[in-house]
Amino acid sequence: MRIQLVRTLQGGEKLAGPVITKENEILISEGTTLKTEYLDLISFLGIETVCIEDPYEEDETPHDIISNEKREEYIEKIKSILEKHIYHRGSSLREIEYVAEDIIQDVMQADENMVIDLLEREGNLYEHTLVVTKLCIIVAKKMKLTAEQIYRLALGALLHDLGLRYITVPYINCDINELSEAEAFEYRKHPILAYSVLEEEKWMDPFVKKMVLVHHERRDGSGFPLKQKTRDTECGILQACDAFDCFISGMECRRMSIQQALEYLVEGTDIFYDRRIVRVIERLVARYPVGTRVRLNTGESGIVLKQTENSIRPVIRILDEEDRLTEKIYQLNKNKNVSILQVEN
Repeated sequence: MRIQLVRTLQGGEKLAGPVITKENEILISEGTTLKTEYLDLISFLGIETVCIEDPYEEDETPHDIISNEKREEYIEKIKSILEKHIYHRGSSLREIEYVAEDIIQDVMQADENMVIDLLEREGNLYEHTLVVTKLCIIVAKKMKLTAEQIYRLALGALLHDLGLRYITVPYINCDINELSEAEAFEYRKHPILAYSVLEEEKWMDPFVKKMVLVHHERRDGSGFPLKQKTRDTECGILQACDAFDCFISGMECRRMSIQQALEYLVEGTDIFYDRRIVRVIERLVARYPVGTRVRLNTGESGIVLKQTENSIRPVIRILDEEDRLTEKIYQLNKNKNVSILQVEN
């Protein structure tokens, strides 16, 4: 099964799960072959993703530290805690500590050398929050930060975009530079709004509040809202991880591919982001996620089956001329003469 953006489907794909409306009614049943008119209807109703059958799935081994089941559980917990606080001011955010502790435990128990798959996806505030938190903890672990630093970083990451709930301007797959002056001004207030709210949380470490306030600041002072040249390691980790996931999810910017996002991050090294942190993210995130179709320098096309300890050299299974899987496999981490030329649609 693969979760896929509706706008990328062409028709002929088979549903691996039912299409559910916002009213929780089944629109199209599992097992249905999608026709173009079905896709038009799904798009019209504002449904952005569906589950489709993946012909290569049984051979693929996705890499992630958090299982799909736990991922959904964490997203619901984050949403519940933040929404309860927003709609019932005075309700403590302290429950978020338990979520932070659980995610930290998941990351700490994972394979130290795992390269993880992150997928381009439609922007969702709570999923973005989880992904950024996970990335921050992994990067902090690899940089050998203390347990206290990792805990503060996890809390800061879980709360960093709280202020977005207090603004009305669009911020999903939207270039902030294309907003009106008034809209851009309101958008750039969201770190301050979050900081103001968190000031009421007397139990919270002041440094966590600072991380939330400066998560859009940059090393050269070009960020916002204060245009500070922040150099704290934890703040730098949050800034880089947040920016990277914004790139691939379309949160607060136009969505781009994993490859483009990594290149953009590298281009900002020592200008916007700490070089040490960018290097860790480069080694951590798979440049070609499992299931990606690629063209090799041999002229062959193949599917990424699994990751290796080298984030740019996965295991590839070759397709024949009729797009059927063959028995031919390249382990690019061991076969240095074969390389990926490009991603194929």
